[in-house]
Amino acid sequence: MTEAELASHEWWEQYKETVNSDPEMQVRGHDRFDENFYVELGDERFLVAMDGGQVSEVIPNPGLNQEWSFGVEGDREAWEEFVREVPPAFNHEIVASNYRTQVKGESGHLELTGNNRQIFQNLRPFQRALDLMRHTHNNGGNL
Repeated sequence: MTEAELASHEWWEQYKETVNSDPEMQVRGHDRFDENFYVELGDERFLVAMDGGQVSEVIPNPGLNQEWSFGVEGDREAWEEFVREVPPAFNHEIVASNYRTQVKGESGHLELTGNNRQIFQNLRPFQRALDLMRHTHNNGGNL
């Protein structure tokens, strides 16, 4: 497990390095992933700016001048479960987690927000970018 706390500046820098050096983000069209997205951990929001499958920057507390197409929201506990090396059922993958929130009405899971068309047009690279959060948090552990 990384020594940096989840969502700290150091953690996001490690995440950026992980995504930008990931070979999968450069194949199968992932290198065309240019949709900015946000991650909301409880009351903290971070904009992840993507450029050609690379994280160009992570902006804490983005303002009105920053643009994004979609986001993922959840309380800190749900995110801490999501980034575990072996996450619990339904918090292991964004679509499964969103299903538990949106369809089943359960709490404690992550929720997709924003432009559904953009989410699903970019689902594979978006999922990979999210999975790399787990990789970052566990120092390159299980993916």
